Order: sequence, then structure tokens, then C-alpha cells
Amino acid sequence: MRAITTWLLMTAISLQCYAQQTLHGKVYDIYTQVPVKGAFISADGKILATTDVTGNFNLDCNNSYAFTVMAAGYDPQTVQGKDGNKQLMIGLTAASYNLNEITVNAATAKGNLLVPKSVAILTRQDLQRNDGLFFENTLNLVPGVRMEKRTMSGGQRITIRGYGNGTNFNGTGYKAYLNGIPVTDAEGTTILDDIDFSILGRVEVIKGPASSLYGSGIGGVLKMYTLKPATLGTRITQEALAGSYGLFRTNTRVEYADDKSSVMLNYGHQNYDSYRINSASKKDFVSFIGDFHPNDKQTFSVYTAYNSSNDQLAGQLDSIQFAQKKDTGEVPYLNNHGYVAFETYRAGLSHNYAFSSHVSNLTSAYFSGYKQSQAFAVGLSSNMVQNLGARTALGLNFAGNAITWNGTIGAEYQKTNSFKKSYGLANNVPGALGGDLELATMQYNIFTQWEIKLPQGFTVTAGVSNNYIEYGITDRLANSANPTHKDQSGHKTFTPVVTPQITVLKSLNEAVSVYAGVSKGYSAPTSGQVIIPQISQVNKDLQPEKSIQYEVGAKGNLLQERLSFQLAVFDMEIKDKLTSQAITDNTGTVLYTVTSNAGGQQNRGAEVDLAYTIRYDKPIVFSLIRPFISYTYSNFTYDHFKSDNNNNPKTIDYSGNKASGVAPHLFNGGIDFITKWGVYLNTTLQYVDKMPITYDNNHYADAYTLLQAKLGYKHSLGKHFNLDVFAGGNNITGSRYYTMVFLNANFSGATPNIYLPGPYKATWYSGFNLSYKF
Repeated sequence: MRAITTWLLMTAISLQCYAQQTLHGKVYDIYTQVPVKGAFISADGKILATTDVTGNFNLDCNNSYAFTVMAAGYDPQTVQGKDGNKQLMIGLTAASYNLNEITVNAATAKGNLLVPKSVAILTRQDLQRNDGLFFENTLNLVPGVRMEKRTMSGGQRITIRGYGNGTNFNGTGYKAYLNGIPVTDAEGTTILDDIDFSILGRVEVIKGPASSLYGSGIGGVLKMYTLKPATLGTRITQEALAGSYGLFRTNTRVEYADDKSSVMLNYGHQNYDSYRINSASKKDFVSFIGDFHPNDKQTFSVYTAYNSSNDQLAGQLDSIQFAQKKDTGEVPYLNNHGYVAFETYRAGLSHNYAFSSHVSNLTSAYFSGYKQSQAFAVGLSSNMVQNLGARTALGLNFAGNAITWNGTIGAEYQKTNSFKKSYGLANNVPGALGGDLELATMQYNIFTQWEIKLPQGFTVTAGVSNNYIEYGITDRLANSANPTHKDQSGHKTFTPVVTPQITVLKSLNEAVSVYAGVSKGYSAPTSGQVIIPQISQVNKDLQPEKSIQYEVGAKGNLLQERLSFQLAVFDMEIKDKLTSQAITDNTGTVLYTVTSNAGGQQNRGAEVDLAYTIRYDKPIVFSLIRPFISYTYSNFTYDHFKSDNNNNPKTIDYSGNKASGVAPHLFNGGIDFITKWGVYLNTTLQYVDKMPITYDNNHYADAYTLLQAKLGYKHSLGKHFNLDVFAGGNNITGSRYYTMVFLNANFSGATPNIYLPGPYKATWYSGFNLSYKF
């Protein structure tokens, strides 16, 4: 708060007032639409007004006005106009270079210092600190989070606190949202192939179970928001980037914002020939984002997108090929011209309404779908998927003299209809129909969460949700033409899962808080785990995983808000763990994976995130210097964990072994520079420790280190143009590393093909962003 006051005293933007009138306005978070409480309205170094709990303010002025709006955790916004009679809607963008910025919990905005949970916030500055195209380069800087990928720009698998690697394809175990629309379908599968990471403006990662608000997902929640107009007016932007191995990307964007609305239309094209044989990638993205404010009580938000994606598949390498840095692929994949293609559409509408200063509601509805085609080692699959759903949350706020209550009551419903067909495929010649399944899945939950602010800086947060899951499977191959076919049809309703949480937070002062909490979570089996299309079988005996997590932590901004830190220590106990085992043929090719509830797992770990930001008001050379480090320690072991549930002489007990797919140590460090002339430099060093990749811990993936850097120059050209030119490199030291490794493959026969290699030498890129503001 001291920094805000100092900044205000240095601000000299005049507020012109003659015949006095009352100017009304509302300040809100540009990405979440949540009102910003306690924002300052200032001019000539004086505070003229402060927003209330609903984000509203009033001040006296004439038709002509000019002032600055500033709030903790946000970049300042300058507002000018000539009509003092209208209602102003002023959106703020979260500030860069701060670990503890503003975050959102259901229907109320609060500082991250007051959130009793480990939450990571990535701003536009963080997301663009490298090429901005490959999300893992930024997301992997967050302690406790790892993102791997199977193709050049797809097949992403995200693990949060070691959870989410139960499958070798796409993502499970966490819940993902894009502009409030679930990316994770009702089956529990998260596909990110069609997400345009280059236009993300903000990302939040909630680490650990958050089922009391978001339902399924033991790992946590990933909340993504696309760019929105940050300033009033009309702007046209052209972005272009080119790099090694035929990398080429463009974005053409038009945006407009006034006091009642903001809209953005973006078209992006991306092509990457790739550093591997048969691994090219091509993507096209079209998106429209709009926010409309008919009055100070309500906001309508619209998001629509169409995406087309095609990534070739070369298969995996065995350990010898990977060690020798071979540029090769698996013969079955190459003969079948392996690929995975998506055609996706999304549409969502949300309505935020403030009934009063005490009651508000946020309701959203959406529809999405995709068509997927994939040619792999031994087959061809064709999937059609449709998702629809809605979420509503009623926000309640009751302030007293000594105690304040904030609550959320809501419900979420999601349904996914899938049509899955699989065919044989050899030498790129389709074979017989092997599977024809229709799957109808529903997940729905009711939830409530309450925050009670008590005297002496204590805050208690408690919540609970009741979660329902239903699967309905129809086997279309079960007909008179296939009398020997075993019918895989059926319906399963899982027992409702109750997931409570309770945390206590203590604010030691305005700059430091500590917290402790316990939360329960669950993750349902995905359709990819229930259905094995390669062998046309349905795994009907699977049960949802359940977990309980104990966490203590601290957050703060010290040394005049220059040093930001987050510390967390946790113990997560998982039961009925869903674990995949790769099935290979006699040549080592992975044919498919089989999932079972194999037992339990105990995840104990610690996360540290530190950043020191030096800003110079009157720079001689540098206007900002920011070193940062993050560290993750993971001690994850199996508990009563067996190879299968048969309990016969062939069953192997892996209890006490280290969890496969989790590196014990992860380290990230870097330093950023910005000069007074607009030249900037971002540097990053990532270290990934060696990790076990099989249940028996007899096989490990090697450790590796990655060095990245980006050098650029930002400058305003006159009153209308803004230019950003840059160049950078990834894996500058030429380390041998993998972008994904298939886990728990069988090493008793031929050496399995499990490694997806990264480029064996440094890759380079350069580009520019040019915008014109009318």
C-alpha cells in the first residue's frame, strides 16, 4: 500500500472540473470481470475516490475529465473523456513481475496473500518471456508443475504435484478452463492440442485438490484467459515469428474497447516442419472475445473459437536411440503416416450480475465439440465428441464490525457424448472395423464455500461439494452380423463423492501471511481408461481415485515489496490410484495402455518460489532488474501398491518404491533486465533431475538442463505505433532431453520405445509485434 501512495504522489494527471457534476464508475478485473475493491482514483497526486466492495466509485467533475486508476496487483489505467454524465466501466490488467498478485476465488476478488492455498499466477509478461508458442517453456517455471508433450504442439500431459501422469496420452487428473469454459470434458480428459497459447493473457494454477469448488481433479485447476483489450480505443496488431526447422507463426488481431464494451478478433496461423522425421505440425486458430456492460450491475461475456490442428506422429525412441541422438521413428508409425488431427469449436456465454453490494451471481453456459482422427502404430481411430454444460455461482458478502462473511453457493453440470470408432491399419491401408462405441458421460456437482474473516488477522475458509458421475456405453458392434462379439454395453453410476476442505490463514501484517489446511479430492476414470479401443474392450471395474491433502505455507512481499515469496509443504495421500501400464509387442512398440486401480501413493513435497524486483524511477541504464528462482522437492512413494488386483503369484508388490514419472528435484532460475531505452533480456535455466520410469525403479530417465534467452526492443513510434522486435533461443547449450517419456513400459522383452526427444541442438527464433492505435 505504501508503494501505491508513493506512486500517486508522483502522478500529475490533471482532473478538469468546472461546473460540478457527479461522475459514476466501476473498476473490474479485465479477465475475470470481478469488481476490484479499494482501487484509487487520483489526479494531481491526490486521491479523489476509492472503489467500494462492488468496485463502484463517485466523484465530482465537469464534462471534461482525466484521471488515473490504480489498485494493488494491477497496472494503472489512464482514463480521459468529455462526457461526465455517463457511467464508466474501467478494466484493469494484473501487473507483471509479482508472485502475489490478484487472484479470484469463485465470485470475489482478493489478493493472493489472502488465498489459503498454493496458487501460481502467470501474466502476459510471463507468458511472453520466450517464444510464447510452446506453453511448457513458461508453465514448467512454476514449482510443482510439469508439462510434457507427445508431438511438436500437442498431446500435452500436465502433472501437478506429481499427479496426472496416469496416462501417456493427453491430460487427466486436473480440471482446465479457458475463459470460463471447461476444456476438460465430462470424461475427465483434457486435450490442449487446439489451445492457442500465443494469445493467452493470464493463467492461474491452483495446486492440489480444489474439488470443493471445481469438482473432479486431484491435481488441481488450470484456468486460462485469452487476451483482452487493455486500453480504451481501437487497435490493430500484426505479430510474426520465424525460427529453426521451418517454425512460422502469425497473429492478426483487431480490438476495440470503450466504457461499455470491449471486443477482440484474432486469426493465427502456425507451421512447424519439426526437427524429427514425420513430425510436422500445422495449426489455424480463429477466436472472438467480447465483454459488454449495459450498466454497472451486469456484464455479458462472449467467447467463440474455431481451431484446426494436425500433428504428425513418428512414434517413440528406445533408450539406445535416444542416447545416440538418432533422428528416426518407429517403422509402424512411419508406414502408416502417423498423425493426430483435430477440428474444434467452442462457444460460451456468461452473465455477471450484482443484485446489491451483498449478493451477486455469475452464470455461464457453453457448447463445444471436436472431430479427431488419428493414425497410430496398429490402427486408425475416429472420434466425434460434443460437450455442453453450465455453471452458476451465487456470491454472498456480509460485512460486520468485527467479522466478515463471504460465501459461494453453486452448481456445475457437464455432459459429453462421444462416438468412437477404430479400424485396423497396416502400411497405411485401413483394415476391418475393430470398435464402434458410443459413450454418454455426465458429471455434475453442487458446492458451497465460505470465508470468515475474524479479528487478529485470522481467516477461516471451509467448503464442500457433492459430486456425481455417470457413464453409459453402447457397443454398436454387438449385432447379428457379429455373433461372437462380446457386448461391451453398459451403464455405471458411481457412488457420489463428497469433497470437503477447511483452511486457516493468519495475516501477520499487510505483507506476510501463513496458512494451513486440509482438502479432499477425487478424479474419475476417463473414457480413455475405461475404453480400450485397440482391443475393443471396456474396463468396467475402475473406481474413482480419492485423495486427502495436508498443506502449510507462507506468502509475502518484503523489503518494500521488492522480494516476493511463496513457500508450501504438503502431504497428499492417494487411494485407488489409477495407473497405466504400456503394452508392447515383441519389437518394443507400444500398442496400447491398460489402467487399473493398483493401490495407493503418498506424495510429500515442498515448493519454493522467490523473486526480487528492482525498479528504478529515474534509471541511468536499467529500469528493472528481476532475478528469480523456484525449487520443487518431491518425495513420492507407492503405498500398498501392486501390479494388478489379481493377488496371485504373478502379482508384484511395489510398495515403498519411488513413484514413476516424478523427478525428485526441479530447479528453475533466471534474471530479467529492462533498460530505459526499451531493450530487454529474459534468461531462464531449468534443471530436471533423473526420474524413475518403471514401477520397480530399475529404469530411469536421465537428468537434463535447458538454457533459454530472449533479447528484444520495445518502442513507441509516434502517437499511434508500438513496436516490439525480438530474437531468442531455446536449449542454447544443446542438451539431450525428452519432451515426454512413456511410463511403466515392459522391459522384460525388447527394449521399449518410450522417449519423445527434444531437439538435439539449439533452436532459434526472431519476430516482431507491431500495433497501431487509432
